[in-house]
Amino acid sequence: MTDPGAGAQAGSFEVLVQGLPVPVLVVDGEGDILLANEAARELFEAVPGAEQASLRGLWSDADCLRMRESWTALAQEGPDGILQGPFTTLSGQVVAEVRARRLMWQGREVVQLTLTAPPRGSELEKTSLYREMFSTNPAVKLLIDPRDGRIVDANPAAEAFYGYSLAELKGMSISDINCLAPDEVRVRMAEARACDQLFFEFRHRIASGEQRDVHVYTGPVTVGDRHYLHSIIVDVTDEKRYQAELAVDHELFRHLPVGVFRNTPGPEGRFVTVNRAMLEIFEAASEEALLAVPVSRLYDDPEQRRRFSELLMSEGAVNRRPLKMRSLKGRTLWVEVTARRRTEPDGSPVFDGVVEDVTARKEAQVIKERLIHLLDASPDFVSITDAEQQMVYLNRAGRNLVGRNLVGELPGDLSEAMAIAHPDWARRLIEREGIPFAHRHGYWYAETALRTAEGELPVSQLIVARRDEHGELDSIATIMRDISETKRYQAELEHLAGHDPLTGAVNRGRFLALLERERIQARRAELPLSMVMLDLDLDHFKRVNDGYGHSVGDDVLRKLVATCRAHQREGDVLARWGGEEFMLMLPDTPLSGAMALAERLRQAIETTSFHPVPRVTSSFGVAEVSPYEPEVCWMKRLDAALYRAKAEGRNRLCSAEPSPYETAPGAGSDQAS
Repeated sequence: MTDPGAGAQAGSFEVLVQGLPVPVLVVDGEGDILLANEAARELFEAVPGAEQASLRGLWSDADCLRMRESWTALAQEGPDGILQGPFTTLSGQVVAEVRARRLMWQGREVVQLTLTAPPRGSELEKTSLYREMFSTNPAVKLLIDPRDGRIVDANPAAEAFYGYSLAELKGMSISDINCLAPDEVRVRMAEARACDQLFFEFRHRIASGEQRDVHVYTGPVTVGDRHYLHSIIVDVTDEKRYQAELAVDHELFRHLPVGVFRNTPGPEGRFVTVNRAMLEIFEAASEEALLAVPVSRLYDDPEQRRRFSELLMSEGAVNRRPLKMRSLKGRTLWVEVTARRRTEPDGSPVFDGVVEDVTARKEAQVIKERLIHLLDASPDFVSITDAEQQMVYLNRAGRNLVGRNLVGELPGDLSEAMAIAHPDWARRLIEREGIPFAHRHGYWYAETALRTAEGELPVSQLIVARRDEHGELDSIATIMRDISETKRYQAELEHLAGHDPLTGAVNRGRFLALLERERIQARRAELPLSMVMLDLDLDHFKRVNDGYGHSVGDDVLRKLVATCRAHQREGDVLARWGGEEFMLMLPDTPLSGAMALAERLRQAIETTSFHPVPRVTSSFGVAEVSPYEPEVCWMKRLDAALYRAKAEGRNRLCSAEPSPYETAPGAGSDQAS
């Protein structure tokens, strides 16, 4: 026994019965009418649609008894049976034949009665009832011979849908338009003929070659003495495309990386629908868990929810509204919400919107602001350029140094910024050495300078090149620190390390280092070099300190040095050799020139007042140093000259004996040989 009322076919059975061009009644075992199609209503003129209708209201009791006996016998003989008429209805209509079929419908055992009126002609086209119900119906209909699948008839709607004329369709088989294989088509026709299946989903090929998705409601029907399959075809191509688009939209909705929602307004508003990203953003275990809580519970401040709801109700839309919220687990979130107010069909308002979790961006922004605050508070010059060497950041110290007060006035290009900030020599050093080195090694550190209104400012400069995860240059950061004070302290230390703290003259160690350098230069350039040693003629200088005090003694020494400096030339070096002894180095000066300068110094000292000391004079020893003469040798000659000056009465100068080293050591023996 077939069951066309089971599952998805319940509706298709009713559609099929209603679309058949022949009268069909569905009755229960007692003869009560459960379903009558339009053809049956027209045949009997007044078949009631209520459940109380019965066969006894259509036929005589004798005819009703014959019919009940007929379908009762079906249980033993098979599902189908034919009861030959004629049967005359109570209203005078004649039915030539009644075909009975037992089947299950809507969960109960029923009998389908198909009624055949007496034929008025041999051709199908002459059956007026068939033509009215089949040909004039706007639904696409085909009449198919189940034996070979031949299309027996088609209505005008079928001609329009398939793009073939009636004659062309009658010359075709259903397999010509059904995209299934012919064997599969035959299986489906057998299922429809036996009422095992009355609803099908196929793809039909139309005259243009396009394949259309169709729903086919089909079942057996008898016209005259022939059995056919009556098929009603519904084009669902656009519907399926729309459903596919809806499925894609739904899939997108469910899997968008941003939250999508609909909720009701007000402090007690709740979500109506949410996508998967909403569950992740608000750390909900399930969609039900998120739908169960008031939306205001997700706000860090519930009052903010009230204000947001009122704003959206009044404005109708908000764009990228920043909100501080909390997840269901209590974690603080920063989100941006874009939402629109819309009205449901029942007139109630709802909010549709998108939620983007910007917590990471907010935290990064906070870190950035803190870093900028720190960099702006730093006295160091800090700048950052991008990979295209465009300036993207300059801290406050940097802006002040280049005379700019607004970030918007930053020079756009790195070369332009360097031209503003650095003197030419420093800019060239950075461009030619600093930046290329940082590109290769990641950083470069050197001493450069900045251009200021007061002149050049010495700075220590660090250039750091940053690369991204692909090894491409991302940015270049520059940090410069003012080292002018450090340089000043360094110069002072260097001065103290190489000078006599009392007189300011070069000390003995510094003097010997300078002397070695000058001797190398003199040998290389074959230039003369002379030395002058002078000593104050104050007997026992200690007596000056004891008699006048140490401060007077110190003043005498400082004034002596000042007097010598007033007469020495640029390049000459004066050193305190020890006590009241001083040494003067005269580069590029022969003995005669040294004697002349020593005489001028002697006279200047003699005529200078060293009050309260009554009179101060000095004695001089002068020597020209041979390029290859050992230090001990020229020092011995110089000491001897100074000793003679003192021995001969002081306040005079004596030249040293000639150096025995006029040539390089070993040169004389080479010549002799």
